[in-house]
Amino acid sequence: MLGKLYLTGQSVQPDQVQAIVWFGRSAEGNQYAQFFLERHDDIRPPSVMLAVTRLLYHMSRSFEDCSLPRSSTGLRIDRKRRQKLQARRIALGHKPDDHEDE
Repeated sequence: MLGKLYLTGQSVQPDQVQAIVWFGRSAEGNQYAQFFLERHDDIRPPSVMLAVTRLLYHMSRSFEDCSLPRSSTGLRIDRKRRQKLQARRIALGHKPDDHEDE
């Protein structure tokens, strides 16, 4: 946990050397720490990755805001069910156009 805090700079000054020290101490039995120690030279600064992730999240929200609503406000019923209900109404004596769907 301390290694991650030093790596990302949360609550402390970002320090990659200190992060490696803490990851080294917790690497035994901790898969995240082992993964970081094996690949610490290949990993880009986390701020870039976090910025890209945040940008993609906000872009998706803007598309979601502009898209059509997921469901309409009216009652939805499938064709077969509507036909059965209309046949039942006619059998009870209603006219076929008595209860038009709006």
